[in-house]
Amino acid sequence: MQRIEGAVQNYAWGSHESLAKLQGRPLPTAQPEAELWFGAHPGAPGVLLDLIESDPEGQLGKGHTRLPFLLKLLAAERALSIQVHPTKAQAEAGFAAENAAGVDRGAFERNYKDDNHKPELLVALGTFEAMAGFRPAARTAELLDWLALPELDFLRGDLHGAVECALKLPERELSGIIDALTGRCQQLAADADDWKGEVADLVLRLEEQYPNDRGVFFALLLNRVVLEEGEALYLDAGQLHAYVRGTGVEIMANSDNVLRCGLTSKHIDVDELLSVVRWEELDDPRLRADTDGVYHTPAKEFSLRRLEGEAGVPGPAIVLAVGGVARCGELHIDSGSAAWVPAGEEARVSGRAFIARPGE
Repeated sequence: MQRIEGAVQNYAWGSHESLAKLQGRPLPTAQPEAELWFGAHPGAPGVLLDLIESDPEGQLGKGHTRLPFLLKLLAAERALSIQVHPTKAQAEAGFAAENAAGVDRGAFERNYKDDNHKPELLVALGTFEAMAGFRPAARTAELLDWLALPELDFLRGDLHGAVECALKLPERELSGIIDALTGRCQQLAADADDWKGEVADLVLRLEEQYPNDRGVFFALLLNRVVLEEGEALYLDAGQLHAYVRGTGVEIMANSDNVLRCGLTSKHIDVDELLSVVRWEELDDPRLRADTDGVYHTPAKEFSLRRLEGEAGVPGPAIVLAVGGVARCGELHIDSGSAAWVPAGEEARVSGRAFIARPGE
């Protein structure tokens, strides 16, 4: 067993307090801290990457050469970009096509950084707000009727057409429609105490964070989801989503493939995005753990368990302490730190922790 520390990622949407508070560090931090990475990703090299590269089968088990997941602590003070991830087949085809076309892997217009998909699971640490999956059409129609803005009629009808119109709306028309939308939301939000009022408030917050950005239209199409402690979101290929604010534990397959469509200054490839999105409603995207604290997903790359108590943990596994000191074998792990249990070993873990392992 080996203690491992997370690698801080300083993205603009991060928090100056959340991760430092979790780890008991001084507040506020000089830069926004968005994520702490625990794993063996080349983007955040550390002890675990060195261990695995020096003895992959000894650390991961026979026939394995790479840790298939990345574990994170995530803290969003502002909304992340609205995004979607490709399927494995789409990633392989897109990656090969861009390589064949000679597109540099670091180029601004590059869509596919690798040939892998990126299923991801986020578990809330306290209240966590997100947009995830398309809201059922009847409720979106109800919302648009309530707003009563002819300027938004392009969002009615089929989902593909609504999203394509939102993404291809001429710049000369954009500011006028957004001004009309935010003005109407200001009128209605103060007196509304239902889900429609909450969406109106979300529109206003997004527009304040990302002025004149077409991403605000997606608050009218996607489910606004509020997770409480221990509740989760599982986001598979093709599902549009954006984390809005809050702190959580996130686990995902090792990939950097993201196609964006709003709330961002990064590249937006409209046609490629439209080919990747799944055009289906998602009634309730929330996921809850079973009685053993396990979050069941279709992902083969990872498994995540929320532990409050004591359990035996076989390797390979990352044990992440959250909200107090946990014990992993002979190691004491402070909140916001982790331990690595290699293949062939089993650790007795006690306390409040998340246990990340390759999928079964």
